[in-house]
Amino acid sequence: MRAIQIQAAGAKPTVTEIPAPTEVAANQVRVHVAASALSNLAKRVATGAHYSADDVYPKTVGLDGVGTLDDGTYVYFDHPLGGALAEEVIVPIAHVMEIPASLDPVNAAALPNPGMSSYAALTYRAQLQEGETVLINGATGVAGQLAVKMAYALGAKKVIATGRRAEALNATGADITIASNQLDLTDADSRAAYGASLATVAGEVDVVLDYLYGPSAEVLLTALAQTTAGSHPVRYVEVGAMAGATLNLPASLLRSSKLSVMGSGLQAVDTVDLQTAVEQTYQLADRYGWQVPTQAFELSDIATAWTAPNNPRAVITF
Repeated sequence: MRAIQIQAAGAKPTVTEIPAPTEVAANQVRVHVAASALSNLAKRVATGAHYSADDVYPKTVGLDGVGTLDDGTYVYFDHPLGGALAEEVIVPIAHVMEIPASLDPVNAAALPNPGMSSYAALTYRAQLQEGETVLINGATGVAGQLAVKMAYALGAKKVIATGRRAEALNATGADITIASNQLDLTDADSRAAYGASLATVAGEVDVVLDYLYGPSAEVLLTALAQTTAGSHPVRYVEVGAMAGATLNLPASLLRSSKLSVMGSGLQAVDTVDLQTAVEQTYQLADRYGWQVPTQAFELSDIATAWTAPNNPRAVITF
């Protein structure tokens, strides 16, 4: 059968013929794969660049996907260490869940990663309460756009969306949008201008989901700390690092405010809670008709799909 594999750490993926699985244990099921998303996480794990990756190669790409069981049941499945991008996979029953038939395979394959990230961050890390205000930093990407919808669905009273592109932010449906546009946030004047804009809303923020980190987070954390001071707590959850992997955070900002800074990821949230996050994402997507921007590629187009922009999300179909 065909699969997409990487032969060594950092190598490019190729379509490879591998033996079809034959043995199915009592605690396993066979999934006939219909689609699998090429999220940043899936690519980083496959190439060995993610903190959760092992160094065993060759490696079949893909962390999860959707397909059907031998009896035709429509399911989502996950392969935590990789292996989803093959025509057939054998996975433990505990890693399979039935999903709503209303969701087409391409959209269904693209939903779990961004949906899980926002649901887990809001529910298990920030512990969002109904009626609170949420700020999504980096709301123009696939994950950030869905996070706006997720925040409302989980009870947020108000959502503030920040990011680079004003037009994309306006399309999120957030109550308030603040765009940095093409500001250079390493420049002092640009940081001051953007920080002043953020300060106009910082005082009402209860929860932040940050998909950017880097200079953007520095400006935002400063605005939150200086504006709220000791007036009320803010739970700041780092989810992604699209704008930079590090930041400069003065100790005084933490001592002079009620900021709680934490992360949300594969090892910051319990596995059972991540599974619940995926299940709830599918239920909410079915209820509200959520669609994420996607671009479908056939298996043979893996070279193009691998380097395609992450928005819309690349999905490999079988």
